[in-house]
Amino acid sequence: MKFSYQSRITASALFMLLVTLLIMAALWFPRTDRTIKVMDLLFVIDITQSMDVKDVDQNGEEISRLTWATEYTKQTLQQLPCGSHVGLAAFTEARSLVLINPVEVCSSYNDLTQMLSKINGSMAWALSSEVSKAAFTAVEQAKLMEPVPDVVFITDGHEAPPLSDTLFPKFKGKLGEVSGVFVGIGGEKLLPIPKHDIDGTDLGVWEQNDVMHEDVYASLRNESVETRAAKPRNEHLSSQKKSHLEQLANMLDFDFVSSPSKPNTVISALEHKVKMRDQVVSYDWAPWFTGIALLFLVLLYFPVRFFRD
Repeated sequence: MKFSYQSRITASALFMLLVTLLIMAALWFPRTDRTIKVMDLLFVIDITQSMDVKDVDQNGEEISRLTWATEYTKQTLQQLPCGSHVGLAAFTEARSLVLINPVEVCSSYNDLTQMLSKINGSMAWALSSEVSKAAFTAVEQAKLMEPVPDVVFITDGHEAPPLSDTLFPKFKGKLGEVSGVFVGIGGEKLLPIPKHDIDGTDLGVWEQNDVMHEDVYASLRNESVETRAAKPRNEHLSSQKKSHLEQLANMLDFDFVSSPSKPNTVISALEHKVKMRDQVVSYDWAPWFTGIALLFLVLLYFPVRFFRD
């Protein structure tokens, strides 16, 4: 199909008029308020030494659990709707330390990603890894914030020193005020744990005689020497402790996802578990107007075949 020269001139003028109107609309069209569903979240990232184990596949390369955790958190932030509030915390020893109180995710995205890039094992203030107690403190920390965020706790679940099978830590707070999800990281194979001192000096890997292999109070209970001697001595090795994390999730009424490949996996779990709230946001139409204007310019200067002779 062919058009006359005059028809093409008329079409070009019409396109330019539309482009001009769209650019004017992008500049001066007022923002409109709209109500959306948002989340308030506190991401808690395990920075203990077992998180330095490299057993997470990313594009064919084995990366450390901690590297994966920070990158996955960044990707999840990108999937959250504007208006959501996100805080960041790190966990080592038996405490979760809040690094950034929850802030609006879009306007503070650069601040959040800058902090994520600085989270590493050198921030640890102790060498133990009491996951259960740290999860409990994360819940208590969240209760002090307004609005109260739900918790995304990212860890391999490795407790050091190990817990007794019969004396599991109990959450003494009130359930239901804070919900969330445990994100389990790491493979199923037991691997050596990189060792470094509190200053970050590389000391090789943890050896069997460097760590405790049973609860320090086990000798005070009704366990025979033979029973204790029969237990495996592999606490110097690490894998993802799925059953332990599932037990914690049940205790706190959290969800649990293991080694999720996409941020949407955690987002979906959060949508079913955490409290969504209505947030009025000021919606900017400029990207829509400029996008349509760009499309018209493409059609004008790179016309489709039927615009040609």
